[in-house]
Amino acid sequence: MANERKFIRENAKRSLIKRFLVKEIEGAGFGGMSIQRTPIGTRVNILVERPGMVIGKSGAKIRELTESIRVKFNVDNPQIEIQEAGSSASLNAQIMAEKLAEALERGWHFRRAGHSTVRRIMQSGAKGCQVIISGKLTGERHRTEKFTEGHVKYCGETAKQMMDIGFAVAKLKPGVLGVKVRIMRPDARMPDDIKIIQPTAAAAPVTPAPAPEVPAPVVETPAAAETAPAEPQPADVEEKPPIELDMDVEKKTPITLITKIPGIGPSIVKKLEAAKISSLEELMSMDLDDLLAIEGIGQKTAENLVKHLKRLIEEGDVNGA
Repeated sequence: MANERKFIRENAKRSLIKRFLVKEIEGAGFGGMSIQRTPIGTRVNILVERPGMVIGKSGAKIRELTESIRVKFNVDNPQIEIQEAGSSASLNAQIMAEKLAEALERGWHFRRAGHSTVRRIMQSGAKGCQVIISGKLTGERHRTEKFTEGHVKYCGETAKQMMDIGFAVAKLKPGVLGVKVRIMRPDARMPDDIKIIQPTAAAAPVTPAPAPEVPAPVVETPAAAETAPAEPQPADVEEKPPIELDMDVEKKTPITLITKIPGIGPSIVKKLEAAKISSLEELMSMDLDDLLAIEGIGQKTAENLVKHLKRLIEEGDVNGA
C-alpha cells in the first residue's frame, strides 16, 4: 500500500508542476514536459515552440522557474532543460491548441481559425485530427463546434497510444472558450493494418512445364471448303472508339465576379481576399453571421451578397458550359 501511495503522490506532483509551467510560460508555446530522476537531482525537460521566452534575458526567467519548482513542490535539485519543438510543432496537440486560443483572442472568427488549424495539421502529415471549440461562439447560449478530418479514435487502447490531446482556454469579452485538439500522429499504426510479404522467386516451387499438344490434322473436302464461311480479315474488323470517362472536376468561380452585384465594388473583393476567400462557392457556404464577422463587411453588404450569390454562380456555370 505504501508503494501505491508513493506512485499517486508522484503523479499528482507531476500534474501540479505541469499546470504551473503552462501558466508561467504562457505565450511560449508549451508542448509538454517529462521528469526524470538522476543521481545528481531531478531533470525537467520542457518542450516549447519559442525557447527564448522561457530562458529570458541572461537566463533570469529559467533560474526563477527552477527556484519556484524547488520551493513550491519540494523537488530535489531541479535542473530544467529546454527543447525546441521546431518543425514538429504542427503535430503537437498542446502547441496547436494554444496557438488556436491565441488566434481566437486576436479576433479570428472561430470557423476560420478551426479550419486553418485542421488544414495546417493535415499538411504536416498527420493521419487525422479533430478541433473542438466550445463556449459562447455566436450568441448568449453555449454551443460546441467540431472540425474533423482524417482518422480519429475516441476510446480504447488505440486512442490512448496513438492520439495526442491538447487543451487551452481563450478569454474573450462574451466569455471563456475551451479549445481541444486531438491529433493522430503520422507514425501511428492501426491494429487492422496488415502487411502481406510476397514470396521471393527463389522460394517459389518449380513446376515442370506441360508438354505441348500436337493438334490433329484436319482434312477438308472440296465441298466443305466451298461452303465454309470466309474468315474476316484484319482490315474488316471494325474498331470501336475509346470510351471517354466523364470526370467530375471541382469548379471554382472567381471571387471577382461579385462586382456584377449592384453596390459591390473592388474594395469588397479585397476585403474578402484578405479573409482567405477565393471563390464564390466558399462565399456561398458561409451564412450571414460569418459574413458579418469579416472585417469591413456591413449588414447591408452581407445581405446583398447572400441575395445575389446563387444567381452569380449559376451564370458562371452557364458561361463555362
